[in-house]
Order: sequence, then structure tokens, then C-alpha cells
Amino acid sequence: MEGGAIAPMRFEVEQAVMIAYQMPVVVARLLSAAEFTLAILAERSTLGGYAVAQFVEIPRALRADGSPRLNLFAFALANPDDLAHFVPGQVVLLEAA
Repeated sequence: MEGGAIAPMRFEVEQAVMIAYQMPVVVARLLSAAEFTLAILAERSTLGGYAVAQFVEIPRALRADGSPRLNLFAFALANPDDLAHFVPGQVVLLEAA
């Protein structure tokens, strides 16, 4: 990577939902070996090519054994219409623009 750029991170979409206050949110599981960092969420980050407005804090999902799923994240999209482009099982990249 040149100039300290952050590599894109791969995620698998688990849910694409409209939550309170009409916020379009994509819940996705981190597939990349790299650890997730909020640093990638620059002002113009994209998920699957669509603008991300913000990272959304979510309660930790639990596995059947009660252990936390630390690889699950939620992203609010900038445009509610973009939610239609995400389906469960789809693999997308989180990239800093």
C-alpha cells in the first residue's frame, strides 16, 4: 500500500434493513483476515460501491454457545435507496475513497 493507505476489507452481508429514524443499515460479517479499524471509515468510504454515512454501534450478537460475534458490524448508508443493492450472502468491499 502506498502512503499508508488502508487496504479494502471484505464483508459478507447478513442483513440490509431500515431501522429507526429511517436509517438504512447493512449488517455484515468481516471476512478479511485483517482486524477491522474505524480508520477506514474516511469521509467518503464506500461499502459495495455505495457511500457509507457512519459506522453504527450495535449490541454484540451472540453465537449459540453464548460467545460474542466480534466479526459482525453495521454500516449506515448515505442514501436510503442504496439499501436495495444489498442482499444476504453478498460479499462486498469496505473501501476508503
